[in-house]
Amino acid sequence: MTTNHPFTTQKSAPSTEALTTQFEQRFEPPPGFTTTTAPATEVLVPDAFSRWDPGQQRGYLAQRVINAAEGGTVVYAYACVRRATEHDEQRDPLDTAATMVGASMALSRRGAFRLVATAVELIERLPRTAALLTTGWIGVHAAHAIAEETALVEDTLIPELDRRICEGLAPTRRRTHPPRIGPLRKMLSKHVAACDPVGADARAQQTRRDQNVRMTPISGDLARITATLTAVDAIEIADRIEALVRTVPADDSRTSGQLRAAGLLALSRGWTCLPEPDGSHPTDPAAQEAARRVIIHSYDDGDPDFRGLFLTGYGPVTGYTADELQRMARRRLDALDTLADPDSEGARRYSPSEALSHFCRGRDGTCVFPGCQTPADKTDLDHIIPFDHDEPGRGGHTTSDDLGCLCRTHHRLKTEGLWAYYRNTEGVYVWIHGPNHPDRDPGTRIMSVPNGPLAQFAAPRHPERSCLQQESAEAGRTGDGIAGAGRRPHRRQRRHTERRYLRAQAEQRLRPTGGSAEQPPGQQGRSAA
Repeated sequence: MTTNHPFTTQKSAPSTEALTTQFEQRFEPPPGFTTTTAPATEVLVPDAFSRWDPGQQRGYLAQRVINAAEGGTVVYAYACVRRATEHDEQRDPLDTAATMVGASMALSRRGAFRLVATAVELIERLPRTAALLTTGWIGVHAAHAIAEETALVEDTLIPELDRRICEGLAPTRRRTHPPRIGPLRKMLSKHVAACDPVGADARAQQTRRDQNVRMTPISGDLARITATLTAVDAIEIADRIEALVRTVPADDSRTSGQLRAAGLLALSRGWTCLPEPDGSHPTDPAAQEAARRVIIHSYDDGDPDFRGLFLTGYGPVTGYTADELQRMARRRLDALDTLADPDSEGARRYSPSEALSHFCRGRDGTCVFPGCQTPADKTDLDHIIPFDHDEPGRGGHTTSDDLGCLCRTHHRLKTEGLWAYYRNTEGVYVWIHGPNHPDRDPGTRIMSVPNGPLAQFAAPRHPERSCLQQESAEAGRTGDGIAGAGRRPHRRQRRHTERRYLRAQAEQRLRPTGGSAEQPPGQQGRSAA
């Protein structure tokens, strides 16, 4: 892309060579690792760059190199899409590419597909904007925002929008740094609305599907709950919490933040008053027992150096919190030899027992595909060697040695022969390319280490099972081949169908009707005042 702006490109390697050499002289690679030289790249810098002091040059160039490297990940993701499209006509190329990206970059399933979707959007529809990414002017977070905000714009209007975005992003004499995400999204909304009002309205409807509530563990036995809601719903919940906060006596010693947290807990329990600091109801001792019909599973790995517990869905908590839970906990002890016994009655059944399920999920922690962060309690228990329903003794056994936790997406791709895996004698999962992988390389070995609270018990009790799993994986016998009829359309087709559907609804809403629209269900009781 050529512009008249006072910017030029600058080689990144010369300014970092001296520091790299100095670092390598001090750095001794750990066993199994070595060092290599990454390719140099050209990045966008102002014409005045040569007149800056060396310290300012290094800092500025470092950020541009980071952005250019992130642009390289987008180019790599698109290359995976191309390879999957060219070499595999049966499976969804975007899904296949996302697993290739996730395995090589250790990204979560959501992160890998987001990168693939951004790559397709920028390289196929917004080439000018993609050039600003690969030359280091914007980073991957800005690229994600641009791809998401423009996803529902009509193809015929994209070239004009691409030009406007580039002009809005382009460096000037006054602006030697790209805009931050907040101002960027405002600029994108303005240009999308100007170029394609229907697409802007459809995007507003699409964002409603992004509503969600997430729990993120943080330090000190605390967790952060974040909610993405409509503005109206968020105001309603905040006002209800504030109304509960106003019910506490004036001498309550809790901070305003603690009171609001207690108000959210009261809402979840259906109480009309705030709980006491210990979580109990201020007037009804039996209220908490009646309200909290929730089972919290925890693990104790028996390590004397760690007095705490591991809570399913959260992670490790300290002894302080563990002591609070121990008063109402029920312990369960299971012998590992029993769970791993291939001659037991349960080993010939397809469905694992409750004890076996809890152990396998506690051992793996998450989906065992490289980079996937899906919690183990939301995964399938997969037979590494497929279970033989006709003759259970010939197939994979239902034991702790033969089961692994896989999310539904990676379970399906393993079943279709795209990937194969086995557990080695140390309990580490080894992933290799399956017979249907579009870029198959027999030498590929990607390790995935169990990270659950019981990971120290990951080594198989019967090592010969590892040998059988490895033989089956390398022979391509751990999948059931290509799934036939009933497959869903490819993501690219689904995204196109969704785009047409949302745009049709937006066109209908924007078309003058001459009358007032009906109020959506659930909104009738709310006042606009």
